[in-house]
Amino acid sequence: MKPFTIGFLFLWSLSAAALFAQPDTPMTADELDCLQKMIFFNECSGRVERMTTWNADEDFPSFGIGHFIWYPQGKKGPYKELFPEFLSFLEAQKEEIPAWIKALPAREAPWQTREEFSGDLASERMIVLKDFLNRTQGFQAQFIIRRVEGILPKMAATVPEAERPVLELKFKEIASAPNGIFALIDYVNFKGEGILETERSQGQGWGLLQVLQAMRLPKKKEDALREFVGAAKEVLETRVRNAPREKDRPERLFGWKARIRNYLKIHC
Repeated sequence: MKPFTIGFLFLWSLSAAALFAQPDTPMTADELDCLQKMIFFNECSGRVERMTTWNADEDFPSFGIGHFIWYPQGKKGPYKELFPEFLSFLEAQKEEIPAWIKALPAREAPWQTREEFSGDLASERMIVLKDFLNRTQGFQAQFIIRRVEGILPKMAATVPEAERPVLELKFKEIASAPNGIFALIDYVNFKGEGILETERSQGQGWGLLQVLQAMRLPKKKEDALREFVGAAKEVLETRVRNAPREKDRPERLFGWKARIRNYLKIHC
């Protein structure tokens, strides 16, 4: 993995000012490294082999420390597809991507079924892909951070004007709390922004927007992250109740809640 450059830290300091209204507290290289390790642990249990995944109850594979979705050729789904965007992000950084991916006629996953994907895991191209994903973990963390930049105006545009000041206040309370930036970035990578109409079950979403709407304003600034965690648990419980029986089974909720609780325990 390449180290985070001074140039990126400078860009982060600029984006942090716009995103979190905290221009004097940009992420340090150590904090960025901590974020990368946290997401890698949360998504992949810290295991390289789990950066190439196709879950039994899903219609697509996902890749990297953020489990970026890559839809099979000719197929699309309700969730945001991020793996092709990550590849474009790398190319913009003048980073090489695997030759076999560049050779695809369209930037779509070459496997049609989970069985086909599983049978290919030991192939040469998958070995190349796993090595590529492992050595670009730092870039993946940067890509995940960039997904959150400018998210507040996007969320605000989807709610009635009267609700926007409170939404903005909650967001800034979390962003300024200890570990709050980590929580915001990880939750968006985990469950999305909450903006897409396709990411709904019985009309209710489960992304960051829905967590902020469910969150109570903290009476004290030091309680902001705890309120965020409590609201996230409620939103995830609602997702499981609303989901079709074969999706988001209740046993997943235990792991989801453990992940959310860890926002209160981050040590870098």
